[in-house]
Amino acid sequence: MNIKILKSKNRYYFLINEKKKILTPNGNLLEVPRKTHAEIIVKEINKQIQSKDPCSLVNLTYFSCNLSLDEKKRIKKKLIEILCFDIVLFRCFEDEELEKLINKKLNPFMDKFEKKFKLNLTFIYSIVISPKFKSRNFNNYLNKLDNYQLTVLFKLATLTNSVILSYFFLIKEISYNALFKLTNLEYNYQQKRWGVVSEQIQIEKNYYESLKKISFFFKNIN
Repeated sequence: MNIKILKSKNRYYFLINEKKKILTPNGNLLEVPRKTHAEIIVKEINKQIQSKDPCSLVNLTYFSCNLSLDEKKRIKKKLIEILCFDIVLFRCFEDEELEKLINKKLNPFMDKFEKKFKLNLTFIYSIVISPKFKSRNFNNYLNKLDNYQLTVLFKLATLTNSVILSYFFLIKEISYNALFKLTNLEYNYQQKRWGVVSEQIQIEKNYYESLKKISFFFKNIN
């Protein structure tokens, strides 16, 4: 397959056999902000192997470019829902030492996020009850994100169950390694206390690899 990379208005798009532009399922133009990103897309397409991994660079790119206005609205609504039950706010622990650890590591992120978006966040002490807050400032922030940034925030938040920590990754205040550690505080604490569960090892490995792939996509859109 002959795929050519063309540039227009600081975006790179793709032409098949000198004629046909590559489009997403919704009919949107497949385009990327960096040439290196475009070159990786071409290599993957030429392999003629469609990866089923939703966190692969190609699939994240298609997902971003394919978003319609209605889909973006649904994503923003979902992000607010995740924020209501964000793991950074969760404090339903009987172990006092664990709660002290969680407070030390996660409270600073909660405080900064709360101040940034003028929210009144509260801790969650029950899985049944979630905090209620006005989210106008955060909604305004979401509206300013481009499709690529919105995709990164959405994919990370659904994977980690934390909009707050995913936000700090998006503004480059934490790495994906730090994000992995912060979202695994309880698991790592319990692991040191009770030992490693063999089934969980592969789960954590897959989780880490997904974070790494999303981080690679994020690197290529900046």
